[in-house]
Amino acid sequence: MGLILSARCEACGYQEPDELRLGTTHAAIVEHDVEVRELFPATCCGRVRSIPILLGMPLPSPPCDDCGEALELRPDLQYRIARLSGDVLDGHPCPACAGQTLSFKREGEFV
Repeated sequence: MGLILSARCEACGYQEPDELRLGTTHAAIVEHDVEVRELFPATCCGRVRSIPILLGMPLPSPPCDDCGEALELRPDLQYRIARLSGDVLDGHPCPACAGQTLSFKREGEFV
């Protein structure tokens, strides 16, 4: 049900080798859980982060894993990858250089 992604920017060489999780699990769906993982930029440290959010609730302000600063999560900052028309893996804004040259690569799936 979910994707495991890596990220790379062609312009500046930024790479995110961490397993970026996008989506939810079968267990969460069976339990009628509304928690999903979405991808957002951590502008404080110039990285992409996978953040658990609750659907239908205001976006949280979790601390950055690197520096502890509260992340600003807004719908317009969210990486829109999984769409009804198919996955959009290329042409996203890079959190390190702000170029529209960030690409995601499928590394696997999680259920």
